[in-house]
Amino acid sequence: MKAIVFDASGAPNVVLRCENVPVPTPEAGQVRVKVAASPINPADVAFIRGVYRIKPTSPQVAGLEGAGIVEEVGAGAENWLGRCVAFRWPGAWADYVVVPAERLIAVPEGIDLETAAQISLNPLTAVGLVQTSGVTAGESLLLTAARSTVSTLAAQIAREKGIKTIGLVRGQANGSACDVVLSADDPQLVPALTAAGQNGINGLLDSVGGPLVPRLFSTLAAGATVVAYGVQDAQPMQVSNAMLIYANLTWVGFGIDRWLALRGDAVQDDIKLAWSLIERKVITLPVQTRFEMGDIEAAFAADGAAGRAGKVLFVPDR
Repeated sequence: MKAIVFDASGAPNVVLRCENVPVPTPEAGQVRVKVAASPINPADVAFIRGVYRIKPTSPQVAGLEGAGIVEEVGAGAENWLGRCVAFRWPGAWADYVVVPAERLIAVPEGIDLETAAQISLNPLTAVGLVQTSGVTAGESLLLTAARSTVSTLAAQIAREKGIKTIGLVRGQANGSACDVVLSADDPQLVPALTAAGQNGINGLLDSVGGPLVPRLFSTLAAGATVVAYGVQDAQPMQVSNAMLIYANLTWVGFGIDRWLALRGDAVQDDIKLAWSLIERKVITLPVQTRFEMGDIEAAFAADGAAGRAGKVLFVPDR
């Protein structure tokens, strides 16, 4: 089978290659999925570079998320045979991948596999972020990097809940699904946020970090929750205890795997919610373009292109 592999961590355009590898065989509790589609996500790039929470082995098939049809099962996973599934598990950029049965998500009828290939990471992350923020109807939620996929999904979910969203972007204040869009480069950002938040902003979803974040604390309402889930800016920030204590702020880190583990059996309700949001078109998961696995350079060029309006997918050779 064809797979996109790497032997050492590094930049994708340097370390990735497409080659023929043996078709994997599932063991007990595992299934083999014939992959129909797998997206390129920022998490994939971090995984390839060796800086993600999930660490690669060597050699490693790249890709962390996808969807397809279960073609072979190990003992104890017989009920999955022939079913359409989504999954999040290393090795997704290949014709076939072996996945533990507990990491599978059944795809409802009427959902195409290119859409299903995107559910395991971004939609569930967005559901978890809005939930973790504790913001409720009639309150306001601030999102950094508001043009990103996760921010877009979180804003769409928040809007259905009656939450006002305020998005921060770099450059011109446009291109976001948030109710109010402001430029993070505006020298009058803090007064603008204060005006937009009116009685104070009740939650912050931050995927940027760096010196921007402490500037935002003064715009938050007492008791607000700050949820950090990305590291776009690796610069250190200066935050004093007083900034947290006097406003009674809660500052937490969010990782999807830990959140799912803590949810326990309730995660099935979160998955049903995500499917429902997709089916009702509350959230959208557009596809920009598709590439065969041999087109690694072109796929990453498309993924990094300005103005991209959807995910770039790896699909089986036609």
